[in-house]
Amino acid sequence: MKFAMIAVSVLVVIGLIVFTMGMLAPKDHKLSLSQDYPVPVTSLYQLVRDYEAYPGWRTGIKSMQKDGELRYMEESAHGKIPYRIIEDKSNQLIVSKIDDPSLPFSGTWTFEFSNKNGHSQLRITEAGSVSNPMMRFFATYVFSHEKTMRTYLDDVERKFKQKT
Repeated sequence: MKFAMIAVSVLVVIGLIVFTMGMLAPKDHKLSLSQDYPVPVTSLYQLVRDYEAYPGWRTGIKSMQKDGELRYMEESAHGKIPYRIIEDKSNQLIVSKIDDPSLPFSGTWTFEFSNKNGHSQLRITEAGSVSNPMMRFFATYVFSHEKTMRTYLDDVERKFKQKT
C-alpha cells in the first residue's frame, strides 16, 4: 500500500510539473522553413495544391477528402483534421487554416512559392495556437512545432526525386 501511495504521489507531481511547464510555454507560435527544388514553380504549386494525391506521397497521411470547393479533410494517425483554403494565388501562395474551433489547437499554414536561382523555393510558415496546457507541453518540449513542416518539405523532395 505504501508503494502505491508513493507511485501515485510521484505521478501527481510529474503531472503538475508537465501542466506548469505547459502553462509557461507560449500559447502562440510562428515559424517558417523553406527548401529549394530543381523544378519549375508551376510543378511545385501543382503538387502542393493537389490535396487528394497527398496519401500517395506525404508521410503519415491516410486519406484526403474534398469537402466542398475550398475545404478538405486530412486523416492521419492523429485523427481527422479539417482545413479550409483561405487564400490561393496560382503559383505564388496558398494559405490554409484548421477549420474546427473545437480542436485544442488552431492555426494556418502559408505556402509561398518563388523562383530562386533557376530553382523553385517553397516556404512554409506555421502560425499556430495550442490552448490546452498539456498539449502545449508536448508540442513544445517533446514533438517540436517544426517537425511536420520539415517532414512535408522532405516529402516534396522525395516526390520530385521519384519523378526523375
